[in-house]
Amino acid sequence: MTVLRAPLFRYLLAWMAGGTVVGWIVGVIWWAMLTPTAPSTPRTINIPPGAAAAIARGEVPPGIPSVLSLNSAGKLLVSNHDTAEHLIAGTLVLPGDTVLVTPEEKSGNVACSFHPGGAIGISLQERPPITVTFVPAFMLGAPFGIAFGVATWVARKLGVDDEPAPGPGPA
Repeated sequence: MTVLRAPLFRYLLAWMAGGTVVGWIVGVIWWAMLTPTAPSTPRTINIPPGAAAAIARGEVPPGIPSVLSLNSAGKLLVSNHDTAEHLIAGTLVLPGDTVLVTPEEKSGNVACSFHPGGAIGISLQERPPITVTFVPAFMLGAPFGIAFGVATWVARKLGVDDEPAPGPGPA
């Protein structure tokens, strides 16, 4: 346990902590500027041919998810390739039509006729929690902090920051 008491160990530990704090501050700045997703691209869902018949049999039509994760704009582009009309979030989608839907609910279930349960789950993607900045801050900040600490320790041992010794003056 004498290594833990060594001045170099404590010195490098302080530099490692400082590097981690600086890395975390950079991570928080990045996190604050982060937008959840590009709002210009709506999520697309295609209602396949025969979806109404599959639902009448109690089957899930192929390609129809149970939950939809929408981007920050919360829009859904629905293309109906079935021969029957379908309803989602109060919007009627006729056969062969493509409709842009903005559900009122951004979380939970919205009514839809192309899912056997009569509803499909909707969730709006948001900014990730700030805790996602902790691991990168440690993984990048700690090694950089140790590297800078070693560099300053070596520079001090070499006397780089010492003033030059006064030489003989003019005679």
